[in-house]
Amino acid sequence: MWNKKLTPQQILNEVFDWNSALITSWNEWDIANWDIPWKSIMYAFWEREWMGEIATWEDIWRGTATTIPIPDSAWEQMTIVSTSANDIDWGTWVRTVDIHYIDTNGDEQEEMITLDWTTEVDTTATDIRFVNGFHTATVWSNWVAEWEITIYKKWSASTIYNMIELGWNMSLVPNRMIPRAKTLILKNWHCEEAQDKRVVFRIRSTDHEWELYPWVFLFKDVAYIRKTATWNMPLDIKIPAFSIIKVSGRGDQAWAEWSCGWSGILIDD
Repeated sequence: MWNKKLTPQQILNEVFDWNSALITSWNEWDIANWDIPWKSIMYAFWEREWMGEIATWEDIWRGTATTIPIPDSAWEQMTIVSTSANDIDWGTWVRTVDIHYIDTNGDEQEEMITLDWTTEVDTTATDIRFVNGFHTATVWSNWVAEWEITIYKKWSASTIYNMIELGWNMSLVPNRMIPRAKTLILKNWHCEEAQDKRVVFRIRSTDHEWELYPWVFLFKDVAYIRKTATWNMPLDIKIPAFSIIKVSGRGDQAWAEWSCGWSGILIDD
């Protein structure tokens, strides 16, 4: 069927049952290999060790804030800094990082930043709407970050949007914004707790029935687990452009250790 000359919407109508919200004939392997036009895989995974608060909702990441900040403007410039003097263009750890972000118009962009020890480095971009993630691009002998590398609101070092933890080479932050003129079919998610502490997980996004609700993270699914891992839990939910997806959790006891992941198919509208 992929040899037909169809518009993206016609392909979507052929393979998607809008009433049951079940994808009927897409092969995710083909999509991942770019064999099917107008589609790609979008995913996120993350972890949080030692959840420190009882009965309080926390976003899953390694930052200190229980709720990951969201830029309050679509025109932000951001700052990147390492806490290691060895993260520099001629250092032995991370030299450059690649930032993937959504710009003011909602388009996907990226920018390469050369680290400068513990000196703050500003992005060239001044129209950052949301950071979808960043990762090391060039390293030397040690392959990972010696200490934390953070990206935060310019002039506000406490407003951290994303981070690479020490010993890592990419950020493990689950939040993603759907780009302009695209639809995400949120296919599935999974989660795990490793310290025998019961935790409730909720996957959430700022939309409901194709309508955006900025800043309001509405529930898409829920899981209660304790010292176990779930199976890959199916969702098959449409998420519109500009919506933000994240996962939060709340434990019955402090010091739970948890991880999660989700994936979906990103389609051109």
